Amino acid sequence: PVQVRAYEVADKIPNVLYQQPCYCHCDRSVGHTSLHSCFESTHAAHCDACMKEAFYAYQMTKQKKTAAQIRDGIIRGEWEKINLETAASIQ
Repeated sequence: PVQVRAYEVADKIPNVLYQQPCYCHCDRSVGHTSLHSCFESTHAAHCDACMKEAFYAYQMTKQKKTAAQIRDGIIRGEWEKINLETAASIQ
């Protein structure tokens, strides 16, 4: 359920995800250019970092944060606080 929900929230905020870095460092191994790239395949379904960052970005978007503010939070590691066991219930 959490993987499905991660892709659902990613689909709701593509313009935000295009502007975010990905901290699983998939850019080094599979050539991704942004967090959005992780959701263009099944990569994110197998990556806790990608899913946490997407849920974080979605929550912050709902709080009216800009893409730049979300990026700053991701860089600070705020996405690491997302609990994937409960993230599927994020509205």
